[in-house]
Amino acid sequence: MAHQKVMHMLKTCGCPYTVHTHPKVCTIDDAERLVPHLTHNLIKTVVFRIKDSHWILAAVNGHARIDYKLLARAFGVNRKLIRAVSPDTVEDQLGFEIGGTGPFPIMDTIRIVMDESLSGAGSIFCGSGKNTITIEMDIADLIHLISPIITKITKD
Repeated sequence: MAHQKVMHMLKTCGCPYTVHTHPKVCTIDDAERLVPHLTHNLIKTVVFRIKDSHWILAAVNGHARIDYKLLARAFGVNRKLIRAVSPDTVEDQLGFEIGGTGPFPIMDTIRIVMDESLSGAGSIFCGSGKNTITIEMDIADLIHLISPIITKITKD
């Protein structure tokens, strides 16, 4: 399960973090309605797959929309090779619960990209693998932990 791997990464990294337990949330709208105190600087992680290659976890501001061309450019591939992944596939193949996906490389076949707008966000909230647990930590610590590609991947 993804949550166990995420928690192991956090426990062994030496970075401070806080675990927030809450009612089940599956969407940004759920989070704003049920746990609004956890939505300031909330990172949404969207899953993609490069055809016949790696998984991509794309971390963006909660309401941002991803620009597929910029995402493809970040990985040096043609836009046509980038595929969105259904929530059910994310849950079945990666182990992230719907609404609980976080920007953590829990498998060797996962690559992380983070929108450059998040770089100076300070304290952020992100998925833990479970949709009832949110992680709070400093963005600098998260970047240190996950070593993402940091570039513009969102639409203006």
